[in-house]
Amino acid sequence: MGSAAHAARLTGLSVNAAGTTSTVRFALDTVPEFHYFSLDDPARAVIDLEGTDIGSVAPVGRKPGLTGVRLARHGDGSTRVVIDLADGGTLQGVEARGNTLVATINTKASASVARVPASRAPRKDTGAQSAVRQDKEPEALYKAARVNGPVVVVIDPGHGGHDSGTRGANGLMEKTVALSIAKKLYAKLKATASVRPVLTRSDDHFVGLAERVRIAQNNHANLFVSIHQNAYPDDHRVDGGTCYVLSQHGATDAKAAQLAQFENSADRRVAGVDFSDTDPTLNAVLTDLYQNASIDDADSLADDIIGQFGRVGPIYRRTPPRANFAVLRDPMIPSVLCETAFLSNPAQARRLENDGFRDQLATAMFNGIMAYFEKHPPERMAPTGGSLYTVRAGDTLSEIAQRQGVSVDALMSINHLHSRNLSAGQKLELPHGR
Repeated sequence: MGSAAHAARLTGLSVNAAGTTSTVRFALDTVPEFHYFSLDDPARAVIDLEGTDIGSVAPVGRKPGLTGVRLARHGDGSTRVVIDLADGGTLQGVEARGNTLVATINTKASASVARVPASRAPRKDTGAQSAVRQDKEPEALYKAARVNGPVVVVIDPGHGGHDSGTRGANGLMEKTVALSIAKKLYAKLKATASVRPVLTRSDDHFVGLAERVRIAQNNHANLFVSIHQNAYPDDHRVDGGTCYVLSQHGATDAKAAQLAQFENSADRRVAGVDFSDTDPTLNAVLTDLYQNASIDDADSLADDIIGQFGRVGPIYRRTPPRANFAVLRDPMIPSVLCETAFLSNPAQARRLENDGFRDQLATAMFNGIMAYFEKHPPERMAPTGGSLYTVRAGDTLSEIAQRQGVSVDALMSINHLHSRNLSAGQKLELPHGR
């Protein structure tokens, strides 16, 4: 996790009852990663908050539907919340509302067993899950699995065409430098067997911000790296490189755009997980979880690249700054925007004219990306109940998808395929054990 991450702090706990529903509200300075599940004998709901301090918050006594709320700090830095249920109380779900985590308790026993999502950012050993009341943690519907084939790094040279970006006193244009560095980075990644690089532009033409994001999505990108040069007109002494990650405001915008896409699309499969066509709240929770995980990973990637920038020149900001850049707004793809140097600084502008310095910057980004992959092997979400199919001569992806009753896009997403071409003997993971 990047250096921008910090422990959340629980600042308040309250319970409100209305009709047959009680809500347990946890006030936090920031909502951490969390997951939850139900246990029997005795009936209780458990919520684990990762990296969270309890502070001076006191437990709660008996309320409608529950006999109390207990808090415990674990040695790994997480906090466990136990809601002791009573009078037929059942946990209906837990969701983040701003900086408040809200657990909803149905205080009246229902005729059917409630199904609730056990929520956790799908990064390491668990994925998006569904849980029922039971005596152990729910089994995952999806699991994290290593990527099948080369990882995809989308390289985005900023500006282009009529949009020249910033300009140095020597006349050097940002769009020219960004493309030069991007091509050098592309060549270095292309020579690495485990990586498939993709350029959003390979010449001097304009590409809209939304199109840059679509290129990353269409190529099932594992990382998105945008390349720019900085400028500070009021002080030409400012210099150095850094990498930006998405701001909280930008994350909110990205989440809204993703949820709107769900509303207007028949295909709700994203990152190998089927999002709901009937439960917008669940979709919002899952989108939050993926986005939180991707921003954490972007922090780590930015840290690695900034560290490498420090080997070839000054650093503008060592802690990855946050900004609301449109090209960083895919909730599912760890994305960074790298400002390699300041064109407004005459000395740096002269260095940026030099092909050797551009190559050093590309090498720094390459080393940062590879250091990131060393610590974060790319993963995808794979169904736990699936099966493997061996491709036979003459098979086509569309025929296999039709036999399985799924879309071609779903098979491509599950298997992290970058084209529809298949080869005999290739293994495909099929969903639902069909």
